[in-house]
Amino acid sequence: MILYLDRAEVPDLEEISPEVIRYCVRKAEQANGRYQRLDRYYRGEHDIFRRAAGEEELRVAANYAKYVVDIALGYYLGEGVKYDANPRHNAGLRGGREIDLSPLLGCYDRQHIRRADLEIGKSMGVMGDCLELCYASGGEDPEPRSARIDPRNGILVCDTTVEHNKLFALIWDRRETVAGAPYYFVTRYTDRTARDYRSGDLVTAAFSPVGPAREHYFGAVPVIAYENNAERQGDFEQILSLIDAYDELLSSRLTDKRKFVDALLVFFGMTLAPGEEEKLSRERFIDGAPLDARAEYIQKTFDEAGVQVLADALVREMHKMTLTVDMSDEHFAGNASGQALKLKLLTMDLLVKNKMRQMERGLKERLALYNHWLCVKGVMEPVGVEDVDVVFTVNLPINEAERVELVTRLRGMVDDQTLLGQLWFIQDPAEAARNLECQRREQAGTAGDACSKDTDPGRAESIGPDRKEEIR
Repeated sequence: MILYLDRAEVPDLEEISPEVIRYCVRKAEQANGRYQRLDRYYRGEHDIFRRAAGEEELRVAANYAKYVVDIALGYYLGEGVKYDANPRHNAGLRGGREIDLSPLLGCYDRQHIRRADLEIGKSMGVMGDCLELCYASGGEDPEPRSARIDPRNGILVCDTTVEHNKLFALIWDRRETVAGAPYYFVTRYTDRTARDYRSGDLVTAAFSPVGPAREHYFGAVPVIAYENNAERQGDFEQILSLIDAYDELLSSRLTDKRKFVDALLVFFGMTLAPGEEEKLSRERFIDGAPLDARAEYIQKTFDEAGVQVLADALVREMHKMTLTVDMSDEHFAGNASGQALKLKLLTMDLLVKNKMRQMERGLKERLALYNHWLCVKGVMEPVGVEDVDVVFTVNLPINEAERVELVTRLRGMVDDQTLLGQLWFIQDPAEAARNLECQRREQAGTAGDACSKDTDPGRAESIGPDRKEEIR
């Protein structure tokens, strides 16, 4: 969660009072009720299962909460996020030198950062916000790493100014000793250090420091907040009542079906002798009935078509309120043109573009923290977040032949790196552009150290005759 606190309450961030920590943890526990309910609905534990049911009543739930979150998550994070440092954007600031992101991207690749991105995106969709902790891995050669922090166990404390600058962060949970004694364990992060605290409870016991403070070398509070929207609401939070109504309707419908099957059999003009009930149930046949006797079932009648209309209306409202598309709708695609399909996906595009903007801010903050840590280590030069583009790829079926034809036709009008970025199988457009330039030079007989990793493809045309001789 994100908590706002007056800066005067914490005059020394490195020596935070136990009362402040206790206040923050107590606020987090109070807010966890909402998070718990949203998480329950995503996992399919709806409120309908918490109500007492009769002997013949059925309780079922359609998990539209999970559907709404997962379909939006796969739409904008099904393909991994790309990071493009384009030297043309900052040639004036960097003197034409290409920005090398390989040390940072190497850290991303080795820890499978896409998995962390998916976990963060899912938490944003379910609970409305999420936290990420940046830390240094163990071992002889540590590297910066990222971990998703459940908003129920993380607190980012910001000041009350309009900029909401970070003050500190707390990662906390309730633990238990081997003797069964519960206690609170909190790790406090500032812009310089991390330190552990422990307390027996939130009423009588105070938070006492455990061990000394530790430098983390990220240059800022290493906890990043991701917000799903300005209201910090989950994707399905506004349709919880519709989900409950649909679950109730579905359960009542199935209960009525069960009662329909268990209809009463009534005999007119005759009675069954002792023992004939079991025979009738077993053999489905009765002999010796009078000529004027008859048997009928007494069953409940209900309007199946009317119930289905109500169910369809609830489903439509859920998709409309969440801006998601019902992919199972038989009228969704049909024989519609590509432009018509784009119009049908317009609401989904509006939803995910807002998510992309919210997530891009956090990803750039992560990039700055990693860059500072790697600069301190001496394996990377400083890079401004404005010099790196965070590129999301919408996960939609594409016409591969049409995409290749478009790229081919634009050759000569658009630079190679931009064109290569339009191809779905290119993971790193900058590297692909360098490889393409090397291939061209090899074919022209000018290969050599010009095909090294530091070659700037944008300077290929500026190499003069003297330099070409050196390359040869």
